[in-house]
Amino acid sequence: MKKVSSRKHDRFGRVLDSDPVYLIAALALMALLVSFYAVLLVNMNAIDTKTEDLKEHPYAVTVAAGRAETLLMQVRTLDNRLAFARTPETVASVKTEFASIDENLRTAFRVVEQRHHGNPEKAKDLVSNYEEFSELQDRLITLSLSDADDEAVAAFLASEIDPRIDRMLEDNQAIISAAARSFDQLYKAVGKTRQDTMFTASVLMTAVMVALVLFLVVIKRKNRQERELQESLRCAMEKAQDASEVKSRFLSNVSHDIRTPLTAIMGLVDIAVEHIDERDRVKECFDKVQLSSHHLLNLVNDVLDMSKIESGQINLCCKPFDLHVVVETLGSIVRPQADSKHLTFSVLRVDVEDGLVLGDEMHVNQVLINLLGNAVKYTEPSGTVSLAVEELRGDERVEYAAQHGLSLEPTSHDGFDMCIRLIRFIVEDDGIGMSKEFMSRLFDPFEREEVPTRLSVEGTGLGLSIVKNLADLMGGTVQVQSERGRGSRFTLVLPFEACEGDACKLQLEESIEAERSDAAVSAVSCSWQHVHVLLAEDNEIIGEIAEEIIASTGATVERAWNGLDVLDLLEGAPEGRFDLVFMDIQMPGMDGLEAARLVVERYREAGRAQPPIIATTANAYEEDRRRALDAGMDGFAVKPIGKSEVCHLFATFVDAKIDE
Repeated sequence: MKKVSSRKHDRFGRVLDSDPVYLIAALALMALLVSFYAVLLVNMNAIDTKTEDLKEHPYAVTVAAGRAETLLMQVRTLDNRLAFARTPETVASVKTEFASIDENLRTAFRVVEQRHHGNPEKAKDLVSNYEEFSELQDRLITLSLSDADDEAVAAFLASEIDPRIDRMLEDNQAIISAAARSFDQLYKAVGKTRQDTMFTASVLMTAVMVALVLFLVVIKRKNRQERELQESLRCAMEKAQDASEVKSRFLSNVSHDIRTPLTAIMGLVDIAVEHIDERDRVKECFDKVQLSSHHLLNLVNDVLDMSKIESGQINLCCKPFDLHVVVETLGSIVRPQADSKHLTFSVLRVDVEDGLVLGDEMHVNQVLINLLGNAVKYTEPSGTVSLAVEELRGDERVEYAAQHGLSLEPTSHDGFDMCIRLIRFIVEDDGIGMSKEFMSRLFDPFEREEVPTRLSVEGTGLGLSIVKNLADLMGGTVQVQSERGRGSRFTLVLPFEACEGDACKLQLEESIEAERSDAAVSAVSCSWQHVHVLLAEDNEIIGEIAEEIIASTGATVERAWNGLDVLDLLEGAPEGRFDLVFMDIQMPGMDGLEAARLVVERYREAGRAQPPIIATTANAYEEDRRRALDAGMDGFAVKPIGKSEVCHLFATFVDAKIDE
């Protein structure tokens, strides 16, 4: 048996070594290589073709249609302004803004009409409807400029403009859906082509091992490039779909969060003007204006921090503040807005014996202003809006903590024992209320219940979503009770740290007082008449205000309009003439950063004592602070800069003469 097996093995070896077999194997190998190459080439070309189709058609159509949807919503918002304000300036503004939107819309529709193959008739209908809408828009502008009453304009909007926009939005949505389906089909086709390529490579692997290794490398590279391309296309589509959401989020924050304190400032200024001869009343108004403006500035700084907005991260702080002051501030902010709508706003009760707590005062204000602002917005004239504040005590406190998994264990702050206090804020109104169906998604972003009598409501529905997120971040809860036509009741419960001993309370009170009056004490206790300041500011109004504030401290001010002026004044001045330089960072000709670098360099070369340079800018980011310090500046101040901060800078960088 062994001999038979050996003979068979030898015979098989001779067959393999024969020239015909070698020739057949070579020809077979060549044929397989050619076949593999042909199949690979055809499949890769198919993938490239389908990928190019994906890029040029459904993707481009989806992006253009998404852009058109955003622009159509902007047109609706723009036209609705004419239902409330028809001054020539407003109409002209609407006409100008529509002209800009019209150009972008036509560009988007042109892309849709040229590249949408899924339903070309729908694309043509969309373009045709827009041409008719453009004529209606011209009629709306003409009607707004005419003697027609507001009801006629509103009727025209309701009967002609809004239905036409709705029809275009429906057609546009149908195009987006068709493009999405086309995208899925092409994606599946690309995937199937890839599978066919891999299958062919697997079949040919046994016959062409050497060639297969080479081709596997090529296929692997092609597949990786294909996956990267598909991933980039998906990311691009997601970014295109999210673009309008990001923009709406930003505009909603600006509109909803900033308008309320701004309204308070405007109302308080009007009151001050009406009582200009009553010094105490005017001072009271401007004290409240200062509170509202500080709150407004904090909100602007937070909204403009794009990194926080994009990531959804907000840093909470823990500082001492007084709840009674918070309630008083809320009243000064919300009451003018309520008065403008002929509403009755009242603080029913503040059942908090000791208002001194630790927490994030700014975000507490933001949450309550959002709730109160919504109550005012959704309450008809002659209605009422109220705020009540009360502390949970005893069994109610323990029960709430157990239900929401909140620890009531004492904590420590700066070596003092702290307890957890639960404060309940109740915002109630007798406005239009909400349906039960809508209340289930009340706190979702961009949600707003459409009510026929409230077509003028502004915003995109982010206010309550912000309230919910901030309440969660602060460890609290927000609940709502509402009934259509009967009003709404929002209950916000927030935990705060609070002192348990008198020594701790005294320290926190001193901390609050010190924060309020530290700079003011410097201004009172020191004389700055010997200080000579060089102010570099290119904005005339800002410069005038800064000169007045600096001069009010007793200091002498000289003005420079750009970095070149600063260099000239410093080089021509005797040593020690200027005690301090306020340097605006952004100025024409030569900015503050370049000027500071040159000042430092020239003073160093001349061996002269350089006056301290304080960077002044409206940019409150850490990167701007670092750039200013790297340029050789000694301090950094964010505009607007008040008298107390100027005095604080004097006390820090200039030798003061203490008044005995």
